[in-house]
Amino acid sequence: MRRTITNIIVVILAFWFFQKGIRPEEQTETEFQINAFAHLPVKFDGRKKPIDTVARNLLTVLSSKQSVRTDSGEKIEAVQWLLDNIAGRPEAVDYKVIRIESLDVLSSLGLEERKRFRYSYRELLPSLTKLDGAARSAFAKENKSRDLYDRQVIKLANKLYLFQNVMSSFEDPSSIPQDQLLGTAQRYMQLENYSIPLVIPPTAGNNRWRPLMSTLLAAHPAMSSIGHDVDVSADPLAVHMGVMLAAYREGNVDVFNGELMEFGARIQTDSPAVFEKISFEVFYNRLSAFMKSAQLYLLVFVLSCFGWLFRKEGLLSAARVLMVFAFIPHTFAIVARVFLSGYPPVTNLYSSAIFIGWAAVAAGIIIEFCFRKKAGGIGNLVAGVAGFSTLLIAHFLAGDGDTMEQMRAVLDTRFWLATHVITVTLGYMATFVSGTIAVFYIFSGLFTRRLDEETEDGMYRMMYGTTCFALLLSFVGTVLGGLWADDSWGRFWGWDPKENGALLIVIWNAIMLHARYGKMVMHRGFAVMAVFGNVVTAWSWFGVNQLSVGLHSYGFTDSASFTLAIFVVVQMVICLAGLTPAKKWKSGTTQ
Repeated sequence: MRRTITNIIVVILAFWFFQKGIRPEEQTETEFQINAFAHLPVKFDGRKKPIDTVARNLLTVLSSKQSVRTDSGEKIEAVQWLLDNIAGRPEAVDYKVIRIESLDVLSSLGLEERKRFRYSYRELLPSLTKLDGAARSAFAKENKSRDLYDRQVIKLANKLYLFQNVMSSFEDPSSIPQDQLLGTAQRYMQLENYSIPLVIPPTAGNNRWRPLMSTLLAAHPAMSSIGHDVDVSADPLAVHMGVMLAAYREGNVDVFNGELMEFGARIQTDSPAVFEKISFEVFYNRLSAFMKSAQLYLLVFVLSCFGWLFRKEGLLSAARVLMVFAFIPHTFAIVARVFLSGYPPVTNLYSSAIFIGWAAVAAGIIIEFCFRKKAGGIGNLVAGVAGFSTLLIAHFLAGDGDTMEQMRAVLDTRFWLATHVITVTLGYMATFVSGTIAVFYIFSGLFTRRLDEETEDGMYRMMYGTTCFALLLSFVGTVLGGLWADDSWGRFWGWDPKENGALLIVIWNAIMLHARYGKMVMHRGFAVMAVFGNVVTAWSWFGVNQLSVGLHSYGFTDSASFTLAIFVVVQMVICLAGLTPAKKWKSGTTQ
């Protein structure tokens, strides 16, 4: 009865936790209908999305957050922050949203270090010319010749140009003083094919998406001098949007709300298809399922640690219930991404992280219920640490902008994405699960007496079973990758760094199983090898991308290098700890 009551309380608290933030505060008729504005459709970076998504992605790139705190402590959501900026409200340039972590960059721009490292656009204005010169120098160097300062300058310049690029689609570029623009960054980003938000949807008279400002400027009387056949009539949608933003800037609630309703009604009449999936994506954004699941997975891990170490079945039971409850929205969010993007669940590094985490949690649930008698709680520990860590990785990977961006031509093949990528990603997952169990095996054997004979045998069986699956999945996934390469590039294998990384996983899992079959290692030795498998898999997943060479270099992200190095060092230390003589293990294991 006590356990049942505990489980009920856990379910109620988890349900309440996921309800938070889904429903925004209701706005009266005397308030700006910002929630309705968030549902307006926009086409940006090759994808149709709500303006709520544009705001969240842009603010994430600038600030690594999806909300803003003013100096007075007021919290402003991303869509209101974007609306303040595109409408030209004077207080918008004082929002501290531009994150600058490099002390060298701060010093060169004459800025002082502060808590949270966030600065306003107004604070950066006097230094834009200096930043432009530094960016010009950094862009002129080859990638290998750039030092840390150069990379940080480029990172900041890219952020500011992306921000200026979005703003320029809503206001006349000629009205912006030239000393407030980053010319070098602008030229560089144009080479990278960055687009601007298109907020005027197709209508009966125009079948393409258009930016607001260029649509309004095209109707200027001066355009009549181009020729008699040029239609210079103002687009009604553009007029409604322009008046709407002007009303917001002036604080006129009635005009803003009225123009917003007219704008939405005209779209519904002329082009209702543009609203497809828009409301659902706004709901998906507000749910924040991945970060909420990550927090619950962390709680699962903590409860499982205490429950497993002190043999408290009540805590383990509560952790199982919480784990399943966190897994459901995790699953829903992945399915939602598939629905919104139209692609299989793994398309880039971000989606691979959330999918590996999801699969690892599913494996943890299966392990927990299959080995509940022999080693109950281990599945909870695996699911908790894997779910939390992978979703945390995904959170940092989301800092580059839209995580459902348009696919590159070489990757835009749904069949291979659904076969090769998913299979090889599941191979990553199985290898990581085996390695995670091995980490718990070594820690519990070294520092506790919890690793008795029955538990040790159960954990060894878990490692062996998941390694078998890892070998099968990674081998099949690598072969499918070769078939895709032959289909795309005309060759099955080219010793590309990414291909070599995938092959290393296959080889290492095969070595582990051969060592086990040949009795070259027993339980403890197999665990040490499984931990090193984490290093091999991390190198294949992220490491080869740091080389920025080969046909697979599109996954490059320079933010992962330091974290990857720390991870490798930690895993190597654990391997060395596992090689400590058995007599020094608290558990007294000898295998």
